[in-house]
Amino acid sequence: MQKLILIIICALVTILYGINPAFSEMGSVQSVVSRLEHVTGQKINIVIEDSSNLDAYLHPTGYIIMTTGLLKFLEDEAEVAFVIGHEFAHFVKGHYKGETGVLGISREICFKDELLKEIEADAHGLKIIEAAGYDPAASFTVLNKLRSYGIGQLSPLERRINALLTNVSN
Repeated sequence: MQKLILIIICALVTILYGINPAFSEMGSVQSVVSRLEHVTGQKINIVIEDSSNLDAYLHPTGYIIMTTGLLKFLEDEAEVAFVIGHEFAHFVKGHYKGETGVLGISREICFKDELLKEIEADAHGLKIIEAAGYDPAASFTVLNKLRSYGIGQLSPLERRINALLTNVSN
């Protein structure tokens, strides 16, 4: 019943004011999370941050943080799934063992080790979304969109896209 009320409120706000409230995107995110949890067999914790920045990252505590700006930037559930799968892959691969730094899908990459972690998370995220039935092309779409909008560094994004292409070919 509460979900129905939330959907009605979102629809009214959208119709009356022409805006799409951030919390209405949470339903789509929850749908993606449910599918990914089913495939991985693990709980995925998501926090939506009200920010216009285009970012998603895994906090060292294990929570995936996604901004409302990024959610508006992504066009469909497959793209959202890739971002969540990518960040969850950082968790699964243990990229934060004893570290306090934050890696994000659009963050600057300063060290080769960080680039290798991003490439590994891209590849594992791709496997997760494929297993969940999402279009694997979404992974390339997200990375290419980030590159096209000048988000992140061009050279590392090129290397990530090329590495992802290699993983798909194998």
